[in-house]
Amino acid sequence: MLRPASRQLCTNLSINSITYKIPWTDIALLVGTALFTLALTSVAGAGGGTILIALMLLFMPPAAAIPAHGVVQLASNTWRLWLFRRHLAWPLIIRFSLLMPFGVALGLWLFQEMPKELVQVLIGFFVLLTLFLRHLKRFAPKESPLWAFVPLGFVTGALNMIVGVIAPVLGVLIIRKDLKKEDIVGTLGFFGFIGNLLKITAFTMIGLSFAEYGLLLLLMTAAVIIGTSVGKRVLSGFDEKTFLIVFNIMLIALALKLIVIDGLRALFGD
Repeated sequence: MLRPASRQLCTNLSINSITYKIPWTDIALLVGTALFTLALTSVAGAGGGTILIALMLLFMPPAAAIPAHGVVQLASNTWRLWLFRRHLAWPLIIRFSLLMPFGVALGLWLFQEMPKELVQVLIGFFVLLTLFLRHLKRFAPKESPLWAFVPLGFVTGALNMIVGVIAPVLGVLIIRKDLKKEDIVGTLGFFGFIGNLLKITAFTMIGLSFAEYGLLLLLMTAAVIIGTSVGKRVLSGFDEKTFLIVFNIMLIALALKLIVIDGLRALFGD
């Protein structure tokens, strides 16, 4: 059973610790990060959401960063969904959505039982897994059968509550011969839309007040829209190969910080 708002949201992390006031300097950095990561996605094709959650965890605890990240990503997914509304693979979407609410419920329950340090370790490992999968697309398994998207939706719902970012993994699994590039982008947009919508709903049901982060989320959402629209023009002067190398180094450094410094050292002591 899910715990009510008056109980702990996550071990060692109560509701009161989620509603702290964020300094203006941190707000400015997070808004700039949102703009940068969505511009990055325009150039790299993926990875923006991953680096955004990793950077948000530098300023916010997991119980605040994961749902807040969901709000920002929902804005991006909604815009992408509108742009690619004529390119949606409904047979995949229907199957994917069937069990996702049950996965979200399981993921929320697991999240409430986990120490925040363990959550940070899992997110760090997931960031590294994302990088690994991006470089192994040519070794991706055979295209998944339609029925596989039913359990995939369940697993995705659970993981999305705990690690916050699952799109890179889905991007590998959704590749099919019968889908065009536009179909893949649009369908992934819908997967992100429904996943983040359910995530936000679940955290709201156990008492998280998004009003505490209203200004931050509003500014980050605006940055997402701007970054999505003009990202490629802003970054067109950068050498793409060098840029992606720097990006990967940043992701690895952030992941190792989450795993070693924020996670394992806090769990097991210095």
